[in-house]
Amino acid sequence: MLPTTPAEKPERLLILDDDALTGQTILNMARIAGIEAQFTDMPDEFFRLVQSWQPDFIAIDLIMPRMDGVQVLIELAKLDCEAGIIISSGVGGRVLDAAARSASEHGLKLLGVLAKPFSPAKLRGILRRNLPAASADAAPVQQTEKAPYIPSKEELMLALQNREIHVAYQPKINCRTRLLAGFEALARWRHAEHGLIPPDTFIPLAEESGLIDPLTEYVVAEALSWLAALPDQFFVLPEHQYLVRRLNEVSLAINISNRSLSNLNLFETLEDLCYATGIAPQRLIFELTESCATEDPVTALDVLTRLRMKGFQLSIDDFGTGYSSMVQLARLPFSEIKIDRSFVTTLSKYKESRTVVKAIIDLGHGLGLYTAAEGIESFETLEYLRSIGCDLAQGYAIKEPLDAQGIHEWLRSQHRDDEQHRLRVLHSLGLLDTPTDERFDRITRLATRLFNVPVGLFSLVDENRQWFKSHTGTDVRETPREYSFCSHAIQNDQVMVVEDTWLDTRFQNNPLVTGTPHIRFYAGSPVRAGMGSRLGTLCLIAEQPRTLDDDGRMLLKNMSVMIESELAGDYLAHIDPMTRLLNRRGFDARCDDVINICKRSGLRACLFLIDLIDLKRFNQEHGPAAGDRALREFGQLLGRVFRGSDLSARYGDDDFVVLLIDTAPPGPEKVLSRFHHAAQSLYHRIPIRYQVGWTMLEPDDNMQQVVARASQRMHAHNEAV
Repeated sequence: MLPTTPAEKPERLLILDDDALTGQTILNMARIAGIEAQFTDMPDEFFRLVQSWQPDFIAIDLIMPRMDGVQVLIELAKLDCEAGIIISSGVGGRVLDAAARSASEHGLKLLGVLAKPFSPAKLRGILRRNLPAASADAAPVQQTEKAPYIPSKEELMLALQNREIHVAYQPKINCRTRLLAGFEALARWRHAEHGLIPPDTFIPLAEESGLIDPLTEYVVAEALSWLAALPDQFFVLPEHQYLVRRLNEVSLAINISNRSLSNLNLFETLEDLCYATGIAPQRLIFELTESCATEDPVTALDVLTRLRMKGFQLSIDDFGTGYSSMVQLARLPFSEIKIDRSFVTTLSKYKESRTVVKAIIDLGHGLGLYTAAEGIESFETLEYLRSIGCDLAQGYAIKEPLDAQGIHEWLRSQHRDDEQHRLRVLHSLGLLDTPTDERFDRITRLATRLFNVPVGLFSLVDENRQWFKSHTGTDVRETPREYSFCSHAIQNDQVMVVEDTWLDTRFQNNPLVTGTPHIRFYAGSPVRAGMGSRLGTLCLIAEQPRTLDDDGRMLLKNMSVMIESELAGDYLAHIDPMTRLLNRRGFDARCDDVINICKRSGLRACLFLIDLIDLKRFNQEHGPAAGDRALREFGQLLGRVFRGSDLSARYGDDDFVVLLIDTAPPGPEKVLSRFHHAAQSLYHRIPIRYQVGWTMLEPDDNMQQVVARASQRMHAHNEAV
């Protein structure tokens, strides 16, 4: 678009649509193009704006609840409306064509039609074609833009034959961990005479001329060969061994035209290319627009199901541009939703965009899909997407599309920069070389008990070593980083499991395997700081080979999240200064994590509530100092009676609670008997009576219900000990 002078006003677009998502999408695209835009779903407000605001463009949905689109067109004609008209609807091509003819017959200026769900590129093309050119009396310093070159079918065929089409790769990262997740392969055409031909120009040409399938096959063949060879370029350097492993797992996204969807021979060829290059089909993501499912839902369901059966992943590209049926979306076997860039690029400006993006992420997760965002242009946007649960991120803030050599250089620098950032975050937390900490020891003790392993560790990986902030089952505090299992684990998004180190070439000659502590089994879940930096792991070690099923992996991951919660929380505000136990706030903050672990893992839990009924009298008779000493000794008594992995707290002035994890009747009765015996010895020195009530955690309980039930049971017995 031409630069504007102070006298010029930006073009205006008025949108009438009963679907807020579609209206907001068009609104965002217009704003990106420098066009002022307003959206309404009310015909009365629409006609008021037509006369008062005087738009240059009008986008109309044919199907409206209060006034249909044809009637709107008739009324616009009566008003002698001179705005350019864009008609959109999901009613089908023939009805759209008829509505377009109706608009023309009424003397309206028709710019184009958009079949819902529409292609963002098509909408951008309509707007771009109809933006005003330079006026005849424009200032001499202004120059008209050179008209884009439109190549022919023959030129495109020749470009494919002569390999003038090359592939660029744009990285995708995991929002939470910022680890590389994959690449999107993008076709680029540099014409020998006319330079770079935009994809918005040659992709539609390929579709219209029947060359889209050969173009797709060409791009996939190039990209698969590149991806297969990429790890070998880093294999020779020991410091890149983690990157090599990552590059053998990352995904490759390919755009698939709707016109290719019915060509099963194409997908057979793409599957053959996967096996020929050694790339598993599961690593390929086919990105399709929403309209692929609405034009022929039955065929789409058949084809997409067959593609998923072959192992390919499927992504809905440009999601948010007007999906006509969420029921259809739920039925189709997609694995990912990719949020349209028009929402992502306007996140910082418009509340509506933030609302829509959050809704799409929640929808995707509700359907069991990954969510991806493209068009990320700032780290603030990336951090916002991370905070609302977006899974994958792509955009210029991460890296622009690069050729193969550019990606190679970026990977080298990115690996180095990521490690430097990780170490800065680790050192800033002040955890290294500090004393043991009960909040972490409780979790490693619980891990060793739940998984029945001898050693549980919370490790931190710095420049030269693996240092253990918590080390249940061993007195070792650190090992050299070059032998560290956790250095490998922090390069993963998920739990890393080595079932038998003797059979794993990475570790079979490791001194920690061949010598003390003779590690045969390892499982580690990354522990991250709030911004996603990987600090170390919560890990399990055993001297015998073992397996860890999906439920076990999820349990270990949930327990690593408990450590992350401890790192993020204000620990001093959660501690009772008298007893050094958790206070009520600290107990409640941790209970949700514990309850969720118990429910997900099928573990039974039991809550003890203990009331020191004579504490007030004891304070009056012996003084506050004696009362404080009594509280401290009672807290120490709980530590001796209950397990170190149980959650103990001073819940009120004279109330204590203990949450026992992985216990079931008659276990609580045995614990109660042990507690009574220990309390009797304390009573001789500190004569304070108490009441006890306990209850088992039920599947639908929250902590308030459990405490209330324990209190009822305690008072029902009404026996002071």
